[in-house]
Amino acid sequence: MVRSRGTIRRATAVVLAGIAVLATVAAVPAGAAAQPVTGVTAKEITVGAVVGKTNPTGVAYEDVVTGAQAHFDAINKKGGAFGRKFKIVKTYDDQTRASKSIEAARSLTEEDQVFAALVATQNFAGVDAFVSAGTPTFGYNIQSEWAKGPNLFGAYGSYLCFDCPSISPVYSANQVGAKRAALFAYGSSPSSAKCVATQKDAFEKYGAKVVVVDTSLSFGFSANDVSGAVQAIKDNQVDFIATCMDIQGEVNLSKSLQAAGVTGTHFYAPQGYDTATIKELGSALDGFTFPARFVPFELAKGNPGMTEFVKAMKAKGLDPTENLLVGWVSAGLLAEGIQKAGKDFTQKSVVDAINQITDWSSNGMITPVNWQHAHSAPQPGDQDCWAYVVADNGKFVPKYGQPGKPLVCFPSSPFPATLDNPTYAGG
Repeated sequence: MVRSRGTIRRATAVVLAGIAVLATVAAVPAGAAAQPVTGVTAKEITVGAVVGKTNPTGVAYEDVVTGAQAHFDAINKKGGAFGRKFKIVKTYDDQTRASKSIEAARSLTEEDQVFAALVATQNFAGVDAFVSAGTPTFGYNIQSEWAKGPNLFGAYGSYLCFDCPSISPVYSANQVGAKRAALFAYGSSPSSAKCVATQKDAFEKYGAKVVVVDTSLSFGFSANDVSGAVQAIKDNQVDFIATCMDIQGEVNLSKSLQAAGVTGTHFYAPQGYDTATIKELGSALDGFTFPARFVPFELAKGNPGMTEFVKAMKAKGLDPTENLLVGWVSAGLLAEGIQKAGKDFTQKSVVDAINQITDWSSNGMITPVNWQHAHSAPQPGDQDCWAYVVADNGKFVPKYGQPGKPLVCFPSSPFPATLDNPTYAGG
């Protein structure tokens, strides 16, 4: 077959054009050829949230989003991450219902297609959607589900051991010289009852004798509802009460004791270290000890991370709370992960980058988290650290720590033989 010169010239031109295209492609930097990243535009990094705004205890989980927004605002003012600004584009109230939690998680990952998510709720049923999508997810780790995937980052680590001895209430009891303890939980909450079981294990190993255990209380109980519990406390000469209940439940129990003439009993309250709470309840909280997984707000001076957080909250007319802090810490960890992943970051590269961080403390605010194994059971060298504040004359007063190091720490793998020799961190 004989080809004309025109045909040959056209064929040659096509070949040369192909070579030119190949040369051009080969010369393009890897970053410029990157595929679109979910939730990322030339100017923005989008974030969504699922919060249990509607919940039976009245906890303001929506404040986690407010705290995160405050930190994003601060980061955005400095130019954002590689020139992109963080933007919270959608917040869902899951109403503390499993079906709503799943629906919200799917909406964020499938419809809204956010780059990252914030979660703060009492029901984390939507966890599988976040894990399946690989969405970097941050928030308030109060459920075992936070350990289900490498892309889930609880504010203080993602693994929770609901069967391990709960050292914190026992340490508090030991500090006030308590000898006889009573433990209370809500009967309608399996997690509350399990919490009390771990407290009982710890008291039996480390501290005061447990003489009363009651897991039958209900949300919003009245004085008549706890008459039996009050009598048991009196009969057994209880001097320390630890619960796995909300702060209003503890206050109701305390008032019932006072009405019955029982005084001088110390309370350990796992929830309630909140400026709004002390303003509302004042001296009704006197004698209550509150644990915190972070440097107390009253000790912000000298701590760079806490100082920045408290200042930011004040600028927005807000009193600092743990929920606000969880949002702030979560936003900071997301931004840190993006910086470490580099300008061509993806959801996976950010997850991988965070999981290489061995000492995340949010600039000294919280106990350092080793993300190389914070998704699983504690490893040798890990510590269980808490700060303690005691309500006294209507004010929160930090206790038990050392100057500049308010967090009291114990080994968590394995747990110590006694609670006599803590170490200290923070600041």
